[in-house]
Amino acid sequence: HTPEHISFLVEEQGEPTGIFTGGALIMGGAARVDLLGSRVAPFLARWLHQTIHGKLLKLPDSVRVYPTHGGGSFCSAAAPQGGDKTSTTIGEEREHNPFAAQIEESGFVQFALAGLGSYPSYYKRMADINRRGPDVLGGVPQPASLTPLSVRNQLNENASLVDARQHKEFNEQHVPGSYAVPFGDSFATWLGWLLPWGQPLILLPPAPAHQDAMVRQLIRIGYDRINGFLAGGFEAWQSAGLPTESANGIDLETLKDLSGQDHAPIILDVRQRNEYHAGHIKGALNIELGELQEHLDGLPREIPVVTVCAAGMRASMAASILQRDGRDNVQVLAESGTMAWIDQGYPSATGEE
Repeated sequence: HTPEHISFLVEEQGEPTGIFTGGALIMGGAARVDLLGSRVAPFLARWLHQTIHGKLLKLPDSVRVYPTHGGGSFCSAAAPQGGDKTSTTIGEEREHNPFAAQIEESGFVQFALAGLGSYPSYYKRMADINRRGPDVLGGVPQPASLTPLSVRNQLNENASLVDARQHKEFNEQHVPGSYAVPFGDSFATWLGWLLPWGQPLILLPPAPAHQDAMVRQLIRIGYDRINGFLAGGFEAWQSAGLPTESANGIDLETLKDLSGQDHAPIILDVRQRNEYHAGHIKGALNIELGELQEHLDGLPREIPVVTVCAAGMRASMAASILQRDGRDNVQVLAESGTMAWIDQGYPSATGEE
């Protein structure tokens, strides 16, 4: 899916037993071909067809496939399956992978290019970082523990605070101006998408035990300007008597009632476009979370905004961006999401409607 992409075949006594496919073949999908730009994507799609159908699927069904990642990655051109699985087999992919079903090149190319969503902005820097190679660290760096007053002073300069607690905790109370980026497998992905490259960071972990994992994720994508952690977490900030703010929640029924009024809020759906097209709250405005900061000037400040997504996490992250922009009329559909709205039979639409 890129010109330099390679796979490694493992043989035992001359017989193939496994293959490390990188992103060329993953569980239920394949890597996207547009990471180098839309102009070269059709050419790379043809190469990917040659790789999958001309090489990989010619291997025996028993050969184990070890991709670089599984489901849920923005690198994927399809919705990968497999959950927490770390490997598959050629036979399983031959039977279940939609790319395997696209035998003819023209249909394969069309399938590979269709419905590609956006991807994190930091991706464009990763090739250069990988070519240069990582710094020799000798272990996971140990950023400083910062007092609440030290954090406040650094925030008044140019540092950004990343609140990695779960989104419901963030919504209840948080440090003004902080980014909500809940810790999990996609922590670095979202942080790298939402925060500027080279930005000095202060981290607020959900628990001290997660500190090393947070740092490890960030340095892997080149975000290594980590000034430190907020010692004692959010409770220490509160105990110091420093200001806090909230992202107020709103429930489905209240939102439905408000949406029919003359002074209805803007319902901001921050899911990816393909999710929005599949079904959304009628009248909702779609701006993907990763693109929200580019479109803030187009959102009226005098009209309240309710952020929505699939389950609440991205809606909370969007609310943090809006609050950083100085908006105090932001609410979050935090306890549920768009599909819960649709399941209730409330007004919905598909496509661009």
